[in-house]
Amino acid sequence: MPAKPSKPVSFDQSVVGDLACSACHSSLTLGEEKLICLGCGRAYPIVEGIPILIADRAIQSAPRID
Repeated sequence: MPAKPSKPVSFDQSVVGDLACSACHSSLTLGEEKLICLGCGRAYPIVEGIPILIADRAIQSAPRID
């Protein structure tokens, strides 16, 4: 019997304001399939609707220029 197709899982955007960067504790903003830290620039992936807020798994983006 074939496996049932899984329905797409989406991230609940209403919780973004309740989340913070695990490295610098700054606010996050929603990017394409990732949460981006407004302080240090780390990008945290969203996997199957779940944000992976582990600093070691984040993608370091370009340094911020203030």
